[in-house]
Amino acid sequence: MKINQMLTTIDTHVCGEVFRIITYSPMQLAQIKSEQNALTQQFHKEKALLLNEPRGHRGVNGCIVTPSNKADYAVSFIHHENERHFSYSGLLATLTALLETGNIQVKEDGIYHIETIKGTYPIHARFNNSSQGLELLHIASDVCKLIEESENYSLVEIDHSRKYVLFQLPKIIPEIDMAYLSDILKWGKQTVNRLKEAVHFEGVILADRIADNEFKSVTFERDGAILRSPGMDTTFALCTAFENGREPNELVNRSIFGSEFRAKGVEGSERRYSIQTRPFVTGEHQFIYDQEDPLEEGFLLK
Repeated sequence: MKINQMLTTIDTHVCGEVFRIITYSPMQLAQIKSEQNALTQQFHKEKALLLNEPRGHRGVNGCIVTPSNKADYAVSFIHHENERHFSYSGLLATLTALLETGNIQVKEDGIYHIETIKGTYPIHARFNNSSQGLELLHIASDVCKLIEESENYSLVEIDHSRKYVLFQLPKIIPEIDMAYLSDILKWGKQTVNRLKEAVHFEGVILADRIADNEFKSVTFERDGAILRSPGMDTTFALCTAFENGREPNELVNRSIFGSEFRAKGVEGSERRYSIQTRPFVTGEHQFIYDQEDPLEEGFLLK
């Protein structure tokens, strides 16, 4: 084996969605805007090594943490399709990893600011009084808007930028449950393929209202892959589409495998919502780039 490069990451999941937070790599970045452009256009080998199988999989997302002169730190995102440049869950994942590994100091007021290519976002961290360990993270959306509504679907925009197409559960799928995963996957791929030439969207959401303020949902990304969590944007989209402008006391959105986000309306605002949740660090990894490995850049099975 000839080691050409070594990369170090901290892996964290947010209700099932995996984020690989890159703490050491040859990817040297400067400022946030040029960072995201560089990550989109360069570092193909490093991105493939970290995200593709056999070291990663389709559900793994990458985050690079860098210093910031106007926030506690900055985050740039790496995604398989090079299209996803922002994720609320990614912000929570990075803060969790930095706090729990002692790479950022615990603040008395618990408020951290994170710079991204979309702006700077505050996150409130709540710590356990006795253990001083991280207990919950709280984040709020910007304005969400119902753009279009018909008998069959709703089109919702999150933060003036990310669009989602919502569908209620069709009769051909009895319920959102692992027992019907094959039917759900088939519906999702067909729907994504039908829509993606007509409208730009971040995701297609299949939702089933199971109680007054409770939903089960599945979110399909632009390549038809299933998001591995209930989805923060998805939860904000459900609040926007199904609450008709009311601020829900609490809306619960569950994934197909049982993880959940709970969202509330932000007091004094119109169609802004907040979520509090607890991400978890799952491990630290060192990845080796060996140019003699025939699968040096990996593969993806979808």
